[in-house]
Amino acid sequence: MSKLLKEKLSSQIPALREEAKSISKNHGSKKIGDVAIEQLYGGMRGIKGLICDTSEVGLQTGLVIRGIPILELTEKLPEEIFYLLLTGNLPNAEELKDLQNDLNSRSDVPAYVWDVLNAMPEDSHPMAMFSTAINCMEKESEFRTAYNKGISKDKIWEPMYEDCLNIIARVPQIAAFIYRKKFKKVI
Repeated sequence: MSKLLKEKLSSQIPALREEAKSISKNHGSKKIGDVAIEQLYGGMRGIKGLICDTSEVGLQTGLVIRGIPILELTEKLPEEIFYLLLTGNLPNAEELKDLQNDLNSRSDVPAYVWDVLNAMPEDSHPMAMFSTAINCMEKESEFRTAYNKGISKDKIWEPMYEDCLNIIARVPQIAAFIYRKKFKKVI
């Protein structure tokens, strides 16, 4: 388990909760814009719909992740971008290695997932196969188990975190399996 990332998140969450409470308390009734009917048909373009501190997309700037333009992140590993999204900082070498080791330890896909994918019709769409693989792993969800036991709201992020890392670690194998199956690429 990635102790460094989880510890970092655990230390950041109380301040983030307080910030959200403070914003709601002090500015909760403040209007942030008006919406015209034509905007509703336009796919939310230009409509402020949520507070997002992880990324933004500007017409002139493109994607900016935690204040860093995407073009400055092109040499970074996916694990580094994930860490940046979660914490607001790029990982140092130790933090990166810890996360990579954690993901590697979670990467085994349960055998029943392969059985489910192999049982799907040959003409199944790859995205249908992908979502089926993810959905069938719900039986192992730490979130579901904790929620059914009545976990408190202040602790619910922890099983969600575990489920997210489990899925992220398994996605490459699942996607590769689906690709090989759909395009008859045998290794």
